This record gives sequence, C-alpha cells and structure tokens, in this order.
Amino acid sequence: MFLQTPYNSVRNPPDVASSSGSSEPLANLESTNDQKEGDYLPKVSYEQEVDKLLDGLGPRYTDWSGCDPLPVDADMLPATVPGYQPPFRVLPFGVRSTLGLREATALRRIARTLPPHFALGRNRQLQGLAVAMIKLWEISSIAKVALKRGVQLTTSERMAEEIKKLTGGILLSRNKDFLVFFRGKNFLSADITRVLLERERTAKIMQDEEEQARLRASSLLIQTNNTSELSAEAGTLGETMDADAKWGKTLDGRHKQKIMREVEQLRHANLVKKLEQKLSLAERKLMRAEKALVKVELSLKPSEYKADPGSITDEERFMFRKLGLKMKAFLLLGRRGVFDGTIENMHLHWKYRELVKIILKAKTFEQVKKIALALEAESGGVLVSVDKVSKGYSIIVFRGKDYKRPSTLRPKNLLTKRKALARSIELQRREAILKHIKAMQGKVGKLRSEIEQMEKVKDEGDEGLYDKLDSAYATDDENSEVEDGEEEDEAYLETYNSEDDSEILSEVESDNMYSPI
Repeated sequence: MFLQTPYNSVRNPPDVASSSGSSEPLANLESTNDQKEGDYLPKVSYEQEVDKLLDGLGPRYTDWSGCDPLPVDADMLPATVPGYQPPFRVLPFGVRSTLGLREATALRRIARTLPPHFALGRNRQLQGLAVAMIKLWEISSIAKVALKRGVQLTTSERMAEEIKKLTGGILLSRNKDFLVFFRGKNFLSADITRVLLERERTAKIMQDEEEQARLRASSLLIQTNNTSELSAEAGTLGETMDADAKWGKTLDGRHKQKIMREVEQLRHANLVKKLEQKLSLAERKLMRAEKALVKVELSLKPSEYKADPGSITDEERFMFRKLGLKMKAFLLLGRRGVFDGTIENMHLHWKYRELVKIILKAKTFEQVKKIALALEAESGGVLVSVDKVSKGYSIIVFRGKDYKRPSTLRPKNLLTKRKALARSIELQRREAILKHIKAMQGKVGKLRSEIEQMEKVKDEGDEGLYDKLDSAYATDDENSEVEDGEEEDEAYLETYNSEDDSEILSEVESDNMYSPI
C-alpha cells in the first residue's frame, strides 16, 4: 500500500538439506551465494525513496523548517492544467466505497509519522497540485499536505474542499498544520485507466457495428406470407387474452384485496423485525458504553467533605453573593466538568481573592446543583449561591475564614484533564444511545399496534388504515445500517483496551477531530 524498499537481506534457511553427506556442501554453497547477492543489494531508506519521488513532482519548498525530505512547493505548480479532468475511478466488485472505523484510524496513525509531501499556501487554482497528488497516489496511498504559516486569507477548509473536488480523494484529517488525503478504494493508476477506457471504447464500437449489421440484415430479409401470418399471431395481446379465457383463473376484487392485506401485514412484520434488530444493537452499544465509562472512572474517588452551613451568616452570604456577581474574573467550566485542574484554578484564584466565580452552561438546574456541591466538597470552600446569568449559570464559592492553601493544588482523587474529556464523551454517547433506544421502542410498539389493527380489520378491510400505513412507512432496506452498526461496535471499545493514557487520548482526538472541545 505504501512505498516499498528493496529487501535488506535474503533469507535461506539451512535446515532444508537432505540427510546425505554430499548434499550439505552444496546447500552451504548456495546459501553463501545468496548471502553475497543480498549484500550487493543497496540499502535504501524510506526518506531516500520519498526524496527521489518528490524530485519528479515539482520544485521543492526551501523555507521548510521541518525534517527532511523537503516537500514540494504546491504554489510553484501550475494553477490550471489545460484539459484536466478528475481521475477515472472504478470500484471493484464486492468492495465497500467508504472507509471503516478501523481502517480510518489505522491510516490516521500512519499519516502522523509520515513527512509531508506538499506545502500549500493558497485556496484556489490547485489543478497542478491535483496532478502531482495523482502521480503520488500511484505509489503511495496517502498524500500529506502541509499548510504554510503566516499566509493571509487562506483557510484549510477551502483547501480541503477544492482538493477533494479535483482529485476525488477522501479527507482523513484536517487541522491547522496538515491535510491528509486517502486516494480511495476506487482509485486506478494511469496505465489501468488507459486500458479500461480503450476496452470500453472498443466494446462500444463493436456494439454499434453489430447494430448496423442487424439493421442491414433485417432490411434485406424477405418474409413469406405464411411466416408473416404466424409471426402476427405469436406473442401478441390477442393470443394472451385467448389463453387466459381458456385456461386462466380469474381473480375477483375481494381476492386481490386479501392478497394486498397479507402483503402489507408481512411488510410490517419485516419492519418490526428490523427495528428489533436495531433495538438489540443499541442495547449492546449501551452496555459497551457503560463498560467504557466504568473503566474511565476507575481513578475517580469523590470526597465526602461537607461544609458547615453555619460558617457564614446570612448577611455575609448576601454580601458575598453581591460581590461575586460583580466580579469580572471568573472560571469557565467546560464539557470536562469537575477535574483536578478545576480545583487547582480555584486555589490559584483564592491566593488573591476570597471568592471565586465559576460560569458554566447546563441543561437543567439539578445538574448545576450537583456540580456546585462537587466543587464545594473537593475544594474545601463554602458554597455561597447558584444563580442564572446571561452566560449560563454562575456558581460563587467562598474560600472560608480559616483557609490554608494545601501543599498539592491538584487532588489525587479526581480525574485528569485527559480522562475527564474521555468521560464526558462517554456520557454524551450514553445519553444519545438511551434516546435512540427510547425512540426504537416507541416505533416497535406503534408497529405492533398497527399489526393488531390489521388483524382486526382482516375480513372487512379498511382502506383508510392501509393508505395511512403506506404513507407512513417506505419500503427501503435497512440491513446495511445494521451491518454498519455491527462493524462500528467491533471497533468501539478499542479506544480503552490499552492501559496507556496516551493511546486513549490519541483515539479520542482522532475520532472527534471536527467536534468542538
């Protein structure tokens, strides 16, 4: 799939010699000859191969501050290529056009270690870059584009869209420094494209010649009266109607309606079966999400400290609340929730102030109340108030009258920033799966009630009910969605199979590259 280097050595196991004594010297002689031939082969590194390949693609970007080899300067390539068209693509039979979860993750990991092939600093007129990327894709399945720094009026999003439109590749990742493109499973090299187009052109010419020969033969054919009479009767509508009148069974309207009801009932039963499959799949996802959440929360041990409500009076609470709401300095609590860095920032605020104001956004007041109590327990302060403000909710915490700064600002019983992000993602996934299960259960119950209604009106029929069901449900096949979900389930928990936190973070960041953090 990627650049191949010559063999560094030729291995020939010496234990294939026969038991006869005369064959052992011959085998040793052959092995020594093979070793000499292997020693004569040049050892070429990946960087040398890439450097040689990039020499044929265009001029180099000499201001590159990274490691060797130097990337090709895409701005020096021609802006427009006369007669350029996107590459001809054909998907092999039985191959899915989209990348699976495991395939995309593996390609992203490989692309991180690769040096960039191109350096780009403009948004439009990238046909020269597209031609160079197509040449590169004939040898390497990944093309990595570095973005030049300090170039005005350029966005990586526009660059990625323009390159996708010109090349037809798949965008693997995009950030402020690099764009990584996969050539796609339907990519064809120039030689194979030329052969396929020539075969297609030849087949079209042969079809045209056969059609012209058939027309010439039909115009020269002389038909007799007998054959014309026979051909006029065979296969006509009159012959079919005569056969139906003699041997066919006539179906009345009632029988047709009965068959239509049976077909409709069978279709609804199939829909119920597919929805039940989706429901079982969602339940498996929920179980795996809960396992992943438990694994992430292993190091979370919340403290049970409770502040004394009588430590401050009502007058002091009123004054602290008034001062806290007027404070300009505040801490912003994001999607990670309460973790060790949050408590550290609170102690840093308390070094110069008695109060700390924390702003967060939440859906319900109960959720804000739980976070406020957790902040009070972990920091050792006193909760003053929880108020609704324009930016969301405001939590004001007093450090206490006998406050002493702890020796370690970050408590060991809370999650780290990395694990807190993973926990928030798992909680979000679990909530979405619960909503999906609830919707699936509602659909299954509705379909079962409709099947019962169809059983009740089985004899007399109800056209209004059948019209309503036809308009409510389409006859599309949803088996592909179930297969996709099963494939994603297999790769789901691989994020947390490793005990190393660095692997957890890399997987989380690659799967949520375009989501706000």
